[in-house]
Amino acid sequence: MATYVISDLHGQYKMFLKLLEKVAFSDADELYMLGDAVDRGPDGIKILQHVMNSPNMHFLLGNHEVMMLEVLDPRGSAKSDISGYHGPEADRWLWWNGGDRTFNKYKRLKKEERVKLMDWLYSCPLSLKIEVNEKIFLLTHTAFLPDKIDIPFKEMDENDVNYIVWNSPFRPDLYKDIRDYIYYKPWTFIIGHVPACYMADIVYGEGEHELSSFTVENVIDIDGGCASGGRDNKDSRGAILLRLDDMKEFTMTFAETDKG
Repeated sequence: MATYVISDLHGQYKMFLKLLEKVAFSDADELYMLGDAVDRGPDGIKILQHVMNSPNMHFLLGNHEVMMLEVLDPRGSAKSDISGYHGPEADRWLWWNGGDRTFNKYKRLKKEERVKLMDWLYSCPLSLKIEVNEKIFLLTHTAFLPDKIDIPFKEMDENDVNYIVWNSPFRPDLYKDIRDYIYYKPWTFIIGHVPACYMADIVYGEGEHELSSFTVENVIDIDGGCASGGRDNKDSRGAILLRLDDMKEFTMTFAETDKG
């Protein structure tokens, strides 16, 4: 049995499946997905349904799922076109963050499928503490609040939700102090939200970097840059799957995915 973590797939379902195949993921293994399965890419709804229907897979909401839930009816109804949605939340999700691609797939689901998906998303937490080989991991899309760990989205305050899914030690505009994470050593924080390649460019200089995570102190960023759709660099953008048992990374780039 192995425990894996992945984040920020942004609709790249084919890539996800190929990566699971690469590690021979089985029913005996566990997978935790740290949000942003949807938007920008083509098949975010398929990713959500795959995780939802897999008893050994677990989902934590990211900022893109939160934006989705801010706009869509929790009872599963959906307008026939995105032009039917108005307001700042709708604009932010549908027009500015690639939510139109998610919505166009969501509205094609049967009503009972939409209800099931929404109920499940509302039951998902934003951060989760787990133990693997006597080591504590705090899994979250980006930030955390110590008293809001392992709590379902439906039971959380809106301000707390937005703080957890947007603030990051790697975003100067929405900054969460890295010392907040260091305080909890020896815990290891696994996060996404900001592509690790952006941080590598800052630290090592812009250029070609292999697809890999980025670590500062006890924080590991596993966002592989799927949000770009591979438009900037198909050889160094993709998905990062981290095995917590031995901290080994497995990757699948856009270039590798396209070969299949």
